[in-house]
Amino acid sequence: MTKRIILPLLTIWGLHSVHAEESLIAPTALFQQPGFAKEFVGSYGILSDVEPDVTDTEQKLLGRLQSLFAESKFKEAEDQLILYIKETTAPTDPNLQPGEISPALVFVLGNLYFQSERLPDAERAFKEAIKRFPKFRRAFTNLGFLYTSQNKMDEALTAFQKSVELGEKSARVMGMLGYCYMFKQNAVAAENAYRQAYLIDPNARDWKLGLAQALLMQDKYEDAASMFGNLIKENTQDRQLWMRQTSAYLAMEKFEEAIINLEMMRMLKLADEKSLVLLGNIYMDQSQPRLALDAFSEAMSRAPKLDVTQALKSAKILNDNGHPKEASEMVQKIRAAAGENLAPADRLNLDLTEVKIARNNNQLDVVGAILTRLLQENPTNPEILLELAKHYDQCAKNETDQEKIRKHIGEAKTNYMLAMQHEATAYPANLGYGQLLIRDNRALEALPFIEKALSLKKSDSLEQYTSRVRRAADREKARIEREQAERANTETKKSSS
Repeated sequence: MTKRIILPLLTIWGLHSVHAEESLIAPTALFQQPGFAKEFVGSYGILSDVEPDVTDTEQKLLGRLQSLFAESKFKEAEDQLILYIKETTAPTDPNLQPGEISPALVFVLGNLYFQSERLPDAERAFKEAIKRFPKFRRAFTNLGFLYTSQNKMDEALTAFQKSVELGEKSARVMGMLGYCYMFKQNAVAAENAYRQAYLIDPNARDWKLGLAQALLMQDKYEDAASMFGNLIKENTQDRQLWMRQTSAYLAMEKFEEAIINLEMMRMLKLADEKSLVLLGNIYMDQSQPRLALDAFSEAMSRAPKLDVTQALKSAKILNDNGHPKEASEMVQKIRAAAGENLAPADRLNLDLTEVKIARNNNQLDVVGAILTRLLQENPTNPEILLELAKHYDQCAKNETDQEKIRKHIGEAKTNYMLAMQHEATAYPANLGYGQLLIRDNRALEALPFIEKALSLKKSDSLEQYTSRVRRAADREKARIEREQAERANTETKKSSS
């Protein structure tokens, strides 16, 4: 049951891997990080080879700007910088000649634009600074931050790569480089980048989280679970961390650890509908239907709005795995929760689920009563016709009176044929009709219906079943041909004598 129930759910909810961009837990927004804004706009100092020179006058200006940055007077700093640039490149004093400004000032202006969320202006400034000084490492770095803030991950990756190529080794840049690689689904590169960031700043949550996700993406479940465990110790209220660790446990088939995680989430009031449904499915895998029912019921109550479809899936899982009693209780809970507010489609699905539960309990009188009522309400509904065919088929199996058997089989055939006309029920109707004929030792007649079912829904098991039916049909055909030949031979002898 594990592969059939639990892992598909993990895939649907993005827990089994981190291949989808939306499933990544993003690092803290840059300008929400303590001190980043001041550090960012003031990110200029003379580094040989990777930063342009500045004049003495420009150095004094940068000193004044740094003081304004420290006091968060960014607008005043911007005004002074723009005034200096204008007076230098196009002086109002007719006695002064226009001069050049250092790319460093263009870079600082870009930082101020970025800080005030004027992103197009910031991008132009950073690119202009790089154009004037192609090895401007910090301009590449901050351009990468800008692109990250816009979710332009391809452009951000290129900028950070160039920054690192020019010698950048800060934890923040290595961490953001890892995040870009995660978006590109390059988990190996992401792990290496995050490890560099983690080595430099081992206390930063973002880099530990990124590393854990990179490990999970590579199916390094043991290491990922350990890393998520450390993160959970630091913040027990983060449900995403609990769920990521749970997915690693499930991938390793450590079901007890997964159950403990999900039950801890229940205790901490972090469990939502999806995590509780997952818990219920794990309990089903562990043959604990009562605990599964409890989890499914709570999942239904935790949903912002009653999700009848999801709740019925849980009831179906209970019933399909041999627990009709718990499935019936689940259906009653759904009815109680919905009251008179059930939509017609949901009411029909609920009734049909009760039909399947009653059939599993061999309560054929209950099945018949429900289906008779449903058929009167909607005589052309394919799902009802299919269930009615299955009902008569089951009645024929349980009957000993030959006349009644023929009557039940006739009803079953009629309803299977009607259900075949609808796309939604064509597969099970063809399969059911074919199997009915096979039980009557009519493989040759059954084969077209089994082959039709296979064409509608391929599976290894049905392929094997179809092959067996073909062999039986071949034997039946050979027998018929042999009998026909024998009869013809007998008739010939009679005629000649």
